[in-house]
Amino acid sequence: FRQLHQWQLWQQEIGSGMELPQSLQEKCRKAFTSASYSESILQNGVVRELKAVGLDLDEEVLLGSGYRVDALVKVGDRGVAIEVDGPSHFIQRRPAGRTILKHRQVARLDSIEVVSVSYWEWD
Repeated sequence: FRQLHQWQLWQQEIGSGMELPQSLQEKCRKAFTSASYSESILQNGVVRELKAVGLDLDEEVLLGSGYRVDALVKVGDRGVAIEVDGPSHFIQRRPAGRTILKHRQVARLDSIEVVSVSYWEWD
């Protein structure tokens, strides 16, 4: 169901007009948004530093697309998503497909700039 939700988001991105039946869309979105998440030590460190420099942010924000971002920094009247990407988000220091998909869909569907903080840049 989670992948069907991402497929539905993709259809919205490309403007195909194709849609799953409403009841199935709701079931897929529920599965997608109810997936468990956990904060890492790396993520906590990045958020702590962002707060220390005075940035106004919310943590683990659920967006309209159904994606959850690690932090949403308020910049004027818009938000910037901060994604703290550990080793599982990369293959040989290149973003994995699921990471690319998430960043692209958040940027396009939620109209939010995504900034990735990779584990090797932070250490």
